[in-house]
Amino acid sequence: MSRNLKKTVGAFTLAAALAVTATGCQADKSSSASGSAKTAAGAKTTAGAKSAAPKPAAPKGIGNGTLIVGKDIQPGTYKALATDELGGYWERDKDTTGSDDSILANDNVDQGDQAVVTILPTDKAFKSSGMGGWVPANGPSLTRGKFGSGTLIVGIDIQPGTYSAKATDSTGGYWQRMTNTTGDTDSIAANDNVDYGNKAVVTIKASDKAFESNGFGPWTKD
Repeated sequence: MSRNLKKTVGAFTLAAALAVTATGCQADKSSSASGSAKTAAGAKTTAGAKSAAPKPAAPKGIGNGTLIVGKDIQPGTYKALATDELGGYWERDKDTTGSDDSILANDNVDQGDQAVVTILPTDKAFKSSGMGGWVPANGPSLTRGKFGSGTLIVGIDIQPGTYSAKATDSTGGYWQRMTNTTGDTDSIAANDNVDYGNKAVVTIKASDKAFESNGFGPWTKD
């Protein structure tokens, strides 16, 4: 079995295959027209596989599986840590047909990284696997002050300011500033792909909702 791939909406295509293979995960969900994850002016590259690490502790919250919005989970913004060694996956769905067209937005999350997603009242279902319990996003930080990969909530996990980091993954690094956490491509305020060994510098604004990155060493405030 293979992990789900990130579906993108609109003009974005995948910069690299976010493929991680194993047995027992969901069937692949591919990117919109092309079938891969984010690229070009909004491209998301995949950081290389992480070395095996102990499963991170995660708070109790709403579990994995397919949840009906308004019944099993209420609209709102949630966060969770990926606890499975293969990483985690989430998707917002407009219906429960299970087809690729039903996916409104989705993402793959490396083990130990945080995912943040806003579920809208118009969503029909929310699906996830390999994640710890989903808890309200405005609660205490789950990242323990770590300015690493994953999605960081501005004002909770990371403060506005200018940060720098070096791309440490052999496939390079990717970052994006986000105006919201729906996972839609129009939530991206700015983004960039950075070659291995190169330095990235980004100013996170107070108006940003979140900052997401992968393939970098720790971000340090300049």
